[in-house]
Amino acid sequence: MYDRPPAGGWVRGRLALTGDAAHPMLQYLAQGACQAIEDAHCLAGEVAASPSDWPRALSAYERARTARTARVQSAARVWGELWHCDGLTRLLRNALLTDRRLDDYRHLDWLYRP
Repeated sequence: MYDRPPAGGWVRGRLALTGDAAHPMLQYLAQGACQAIEDAHCLAGEVAASPSDWPRALSAYERARTARTARVQSAARVWGELWHCDGLTRLLRNALLTDRRLDDYRHLDWLYRP
């Protein structure tokens, strides 16, 4: 697995990176393909809004996607650290998760809400 901190610089002129090429993330939120699909949707919208100005459309795509993908990347890293902890941290994690309702996913609303 490859992980790196969130970074910009996805666009140069008429070329843009998408998906894992732009924002590789660990598997703990199962969001790699989802974020690539969101990239494609956003990119399509920006190109449709400025079909004759690709540099503007690509820059708008990067501006629109950077914050969300950085948040998903960072959250996936935290989840990985949470699942692979040991000692006292593991005991605390287990106690906190035991007290959670199994059907309560409000902490992930930001990820799945449009």
